[in-house]
Amino acid sequence: MKFKLSMLTLLMAFVVQFSFAQEKTITGTVSDESGLPLPGVNVVVKGTTTGTQTDFDGNYSVSAKTGSTLVFSFVGYKSQEMIVGNSNKISFAMTPDTEALEEVVVLAYRTATKETSSVASTTISSSTIEARPNANFVQTLQGQVAGMNIITTSGQPGGNSTVNLRGVGSISGNTEPLFIIDGVPVDEDNFRSLNPNDIESLSVLKDAGATSIYGNRGANGVVLIKTKRASYERDLQIKYTGTTSISTLQRHYYDLM
Repeated sequence: MKFKLSMLTLLMAFVVQFSFAQEKTITGTVSDESGLPLPGVNVVVKGTTTGTQTDFDGNYSVSAKTGSTLVFSFVGYKSQEMIVGNSNKISFAMTPDTEALEEVVVLAYRTATKETSSVASTTISSSTIEARPNANFVQTLQGQVAGMNIITTSGQPGGNSTVNLRGVGSISGNTEPLFIIDGVPVDEDNFRSLNPNDIESLSVLKDAGATSIYGNRGANGVVLIKTKRASYERDLQIKYTGTTSISTLQRHYYDLM
């Protein structure tokens, strides 16, 4: 009799555990801060490859287990995690990511926020440039912009570098992008000689929609640079930037005997 009760208890525990781990369908609606539905929100079960997207009305449906976590992400909004409980419905409003929305992209004749800009562009802030000191300013941009290839023709400090942004379109023609500093087109020599500490922001425009105002001069892409300048009714600020490096020759002691 005791053996039968033990088997019955074990069987009931197994059934309860199986029911707890069984997946169920979670549905809901995702909206913005004003209550309007958000289409295209990514909904992923954390730690798995299971996921979906909200439809035009902000509705979604995904299979998940009780206790698992749903991760909601959308461009311009903070990612949010929701734990699946006893309810089969999870609806909420996403919070805007103010830092991402306030990032400014400099275009040909205007500026736009990153949220409203639809062109292929990359913006590099002055803090990023200052964090990578280099005797050759152009080499500082290496690896910062997708598709930008920088070729250094000399290994000497401050040696010339060639910038290629949209691939090699001609064997003998000029493939360098158009460089513009504070609205004035300059050649690559003036661009290379620019003091990195004077740069406030650097924007790289790559597609035809962003470079169309420059005509054929922008066919190889455009590099826009905005330099630092004095501000009205601001206190005097003095800033010093310096780097120090020491190189030593590595010595090898060989046994001559």
